[in-house]
Amino acid sequence: MPRITSDDIVKLFEEAAVTDKRLPAPFKKQRLTMPWQETRQEKMYRYSYNNIEYIIRPSSQDISRWWIASILLGQIVEDLEVKKIIWLRAKKFPYSQIGRFVGKDRRKVKVIFEEEIAYIRLWLELYQGHKKINDMIDKIVLRK
Repeated sequence: MPRITSDDIVKLFEEAAVTDKRLPAPFKKQRLTMPWQETRQEKMYRYSYNNIEYIIRPSSQDISRWWIASILLGQIVEDLEVKKIIWLRAKKFPYSQIGRFVGKDRRKVKVIFEEEIAYIRLWLELYQGHKKINDMIDKIVLRK
């Protein structure tokens, strides 16, 4: 059985935040369907340099790891403020900005974040005997 570390949990939340950005929007954006608003490009500009938006779709592995992170945040972490701290830190926000958002000192925010990550790790180790928890640990540590 693989052992889970705090770094594995932090990486899980960071990858979940990136995957959350890559997931499609829950509602499709409306398009303008008026024919007079569509403009045709001239022939000379048709194949010129344009800024192309590349869409990177998440894989099924990324989505399953995102789902595990959302389960951990939803069921294990109880306080809403701590959930915000964990998710903002996963999005690479600095502790000082999170502290301003939550209304606490940056050092206190860092302590809360580290304590909660340690609590999640201990909770996963405690219930490691359960099949579902064991599968979750395998997906976190082995990145299946």
